[in-house]
Amino acid sequence: MNFMSEDGKAILLLCGHLGGASECEPLDQRDYNLVVQWLLRRKLRPADLLSPVHVPALSDESGLPEQRLTGLLKRGVKLGFAVEQWNRSGIWVTCRSDPDYPARLRAHLKDQAPPILYGAGARALLQGGGLAIVGSRSVDAEGESFARDVAAWCAKGGMQIVSGGAKGADQTALASALAAKGVAVGVLADNLLRKSVSRDNRPALSAGRLALISSCHPEAGFSAGSALMSTKLIYALADFALVVSAEHQKGGTWEGAQDELRRKPGRPVFVRLTGAVPQGNQMLVGLGAVGFPAVTGSQDPATLLQQAAT
Repeated sequence: MNFMSEDGKAILLLCGHLGGASECEPLDQRDYNLVVQWLLRRKLRPADLLSPVHVPALSDESGLPEQRLTGLLKRGVKLGFAVEQWNRSGIWVTCRSDPDYPARLRAHLKDQAPPILYGAGARALLQGGGLAIVGSRSVDAEGESFARDVAAWCAKGGMQIVSGGAKGADQTALASALAAKGVAVGVLADNLLRKSVSRDNRPALSAGRLALISSCHPEAGFSAGSALMSTKLIYALADFALVVSAEHQKGGTWEGAQDELRRKPGRPVFVRLTGAVPQGNQMLVGLGAVGFPAVTGSQDPATLLQQAAT
């Protein structure tokens, strides 16, 4: 069962999409941060908003319409049905105020950490760090082979893989790590519920070797915004990152790597520089990325990558 704290209930009521038509649009990241700032000033917790007495003052000071806040907080019955459905499907939920929310996300993204995370599988893997492997959907055969080999090397060396759910380098890296009996975290931009019950994922989820997470509700379709957030989560959950293939100044892989290289402090970003690499990989070096080191099966991934990053 998914234990739901009172703080978590309040955050889900305010920010969650609970299925069906809704008269009130849930709060987005910016709106919720206004709520958090108000709570901090008042020395209150999200759970305090379950009492309607605080809503007028919150609305007055944040600029959020009182009717919208009240309508969202009155969705208790709908929330109960949604949580019951998620529990039946093996979906768990953690909110930014909860003790088990990944500390890596809070530390790395600060107020840009998503208010809600939905997931399936072993939550403990979200604290495990590892190597993020990302790349464009149009990765060529050489890049796909590179992603597969690096993921298998990490798995055999005890390093976790963090990647997305998109076709190409991301799916290849996750599948390779799991095939090598390693552990992995998949950060999804859509359809968590469908992918969590997939025959390809169920064995690793049941064995505690895979966690799937998403910042959007479990049945959400793809959107550019959710894809951008997924990329931020991938970097935040890892210790290092590898860009297998990036198109120059185009696409989410380029944008995500560029954003991480600008972040201070950010994760060390490696790029593939062997073979016929895309122009984007080469341009990322000029922004601070480092060529991925040559590896052999006997080398410890964590030690080698730490040395190469310094």
